[in-house]
Formats: sequence, structure tokens, C-alpha cells
Amino acid sequence: MSQNFYSVAEVARKFRRHPRTIRDWILKGCPVPGGSVKLPATKLGKGWCVTEEQLALFEVRARSSSVGRPDLDLDGE
Repeated sequence: MSQNFYSVAEVARKFRRHPRTIRDWILKGCPVPGGSVKLPATKLGKGWCVTEEQLALFEVRARSSSVGRPDLDLDGE
């Protein structure tokens, strides 16, 4: 079974955010009420990559923690 990997730039385009923001989500977490949710990622060389599974896990955690946070638009819409 092959797995799709996304670069920081691809994740940034998906969420309509700056790549630096995505790296912050990986390293520090995305702010949500009561704390933060980190975007799981794998370091490959000097860059980060995110699998589809890691991205889905992040979206579920961030959405469940972001009730009442309309500014946390993970759909990019």
C-alpha cells in the first residue's frame, strides 16, 4: 500500500496559510481553546513531510478543539 506525502508548501496551499505557519503547527502546535494541537509530521532531510493519515488526524483533533473558533478555517474556504 503506497502512502501519499505532502510537503509543507502543499499543506500550506491546502489550508491557504503561509508555509511558516504550517512549520509552526508542526513544531509548536496550532492554537485552539485550552491549548494547541500539533500537526504530526516526519522530518526528511532538512524538510518536513506529512502523510494523508497525519493530516487527517490533525484535522479531526483541531476541529474537535476549535468549537467556537471561526478564525480556525481548516477547509481554507
